[in-house]
Parts: sequence; C-alpha cells; structure tokens
Amino acid sequence: MEEDYREFEAKTVDEAIVTAMRTFRSDFEDLDIRVISEGSKGLFGLVGTKSAKILARPAQKQDTKAGFPARETIKEPVQESRPAPDQEERPSPVQQAVPKEEMDKACRIVTELLSLMNISAKVSVRDENTIEMVGDGSGLLIGKRGQTLDALQFIVNRILNKNREEPVYVTVDTEGYRQRHVELLQSMALKMGKKAKRTGQSVFLEKMNPYDRRIIHLALKNDAQVNTRSVGEGVYKKVLIVPKRESRS
Repeated sequence: MEEDYREFEAKTVDEAIVTAMRTFRSDFEDLDIRVISEGSKGLFGLVGTKSAKILARPAQKQDTKAGFPARETIKEPVQESRPAPDQEERPSPVQQAVPKEEMDKACRIVTELLSLMNISAKVSVRDENTIEMVGDGSGLLIGKRGQTLDALQFIVNRILNKNREEPVYVTVDTEGYRQRHVELLQSMALKMGKKAKRTGQSVFLEKMNPYDRRIIHLALKNDAQVNTRSVGEGVYKKVLIVPKRESRS
C-alpha cells in the first residue's frame, strides 16, 4: 500500500528536505519529493516572507505520482556512493604536459585577452600546464568564487584547441589562487563534516561547480561517519553532508 505524501514547511527547500529525511529516517534518494513553494524572503527580509513547502513520502517502486500537477521537482541527486564513486569523485585523467610551443601560444592568447580587458599583468609559464598572471588586477581576474578566472581559462582553451586534432588543456591561474582555493575547500569540508557528526544533522554547503564539488567529495571520501552527495539541477549544485547514523533507520 502506497504511503500518502506528507507536507513539510521550513525557511528554505533545503531545510524542508532535511526535515523530511529525519522524519522518514531515509536518505535523499529514498524519498519521493515534490516542491510546492520555493519560499521568499519578502521585502527587505521582513515583509511578505513566505516559507518553502514540499511534499515527501518514501519512494515507491512504481510511482506514477497520480493526482499531482507537474510542478518543479528536485531530481534525485547523483549519490557519490562507495565503492562506486560519482563521476565528480573519480580521479581526473593524468594531465599530459602541454608542448612548449602551445604553452607559448597560450601565453600570447592570455596577454591579448588581458589587453582587451584593460588589465595590466605579467603573463608567464609557471609549469608544463599552467599559465600564471601576476599584477594589481588579480582580484578582478579571479572574480566572485573564481568565476572570472574559470571563464578566462575556458576561452583560452577553446582558442588553443580550435584547429588541433588532439586537444591540450592549459590551467590559467593568478598568484597561486587555485591552490589556495583547493586548500580552503578541503578545510571547509573537514570542518562541516565534523559539524555534521557532532550535531547529528545534515549540513548543506552553498552551490558549487563540478570541480569544487569534487574537492569536497574527495576530502570526506574516507570518513566512515559521513556520506556526501550533490543535490540540485544544472551545473551549480549544493553538496549535502549526511552523518551516517542519521541516514540509517
């Protein structure tokens, strides 16, 4: 006999989902979830505030979801399970050294792009795969959460590989930002993992790109007390850290 949907309400959809997980003592992927309302902070966060609402029930083997309109639905997250990790967790293929002539070409491309952006910076080859930019505009080049730097790197590689049969991949960095970013994410992952274990409650991290999510997954991969999974749609998703004692009945 199918169990009826139950309604959950919270400040955000994420919090409502966590409440449903606790109520049913189930993992995210074991629940059938429908979003009724995303919620709203209202004017200045004070007037007209609306709570987020979802419908949830244990997932059925053959669930037609009859009787419910086709609302926006949070898709089941791809679980980074052990020992079969999600694609985000899988080790990246060994990056081959980029030929010197291609690295020199990449330097010229970056220099031209910076000139078009009216940004003064010294461009050089840092290692066999990395172009380094040093200058007063490093903060501008990084952008919010590294998005500008990622966009610049994407453009450089597209131009570089335009007429190549065998593509090469160049990393574009500025003053060691990428390594600092990795270390920051690893530190945050360990800190939030400890919080999840200490409180016994799931912890949501902000939306991240696949590269950043992979760093979080790998940082906690060998922690036997927590599971991690990506939640959401599109390129940018949230990472959910779930203490194992909570995710098992």
